[in-house]
Amino acid sequence: MLQKLPNHSLTTEEDRVRYTDGSISVTIWFDEDHSIFAFEIIFDLLMNEVALLYSKKSSPRFVNVDNEVSKPGRNLKQSIGHEGIKLTSARVKEFKRASETLPPDQRAFILKIMDSMEHPE
Repeated sequence: MLQKLPNHSLTTEEDRVRYTDGSISVTIWFDEDHSIFAFEIIFDLLMNEVALLYSKKSSPRFVNVDNEVSKPGRNLKQSIGHEGIKLTSARVKEFKRASETLPPDQRAFILKIMDSMEHPE
């Protein structure tokens, strides 16, 4: 189950919250009105990471976390790939299983975005 991480940055919990269970990491950013502005879910931490990225200003995308090309502001392991991959129903099920501890409104919002994306077997 996802557990909330302590906040050790200058960003307040009104702006951003982070959760992890050791294999999935979820970061959620909020607007001034406390609605979700963006989120990032990283699956398979420390292995062949893949990320679901969402922002109000762009379409959601599911991408590989690139191990080869470093981008400004990110270390080598955290470079986000350009090529989208398909979000599978197995990934949605994995998130559903791990996210039962998230606040219901946050979980429902993320699942709505996931359901809007194609996720073939």
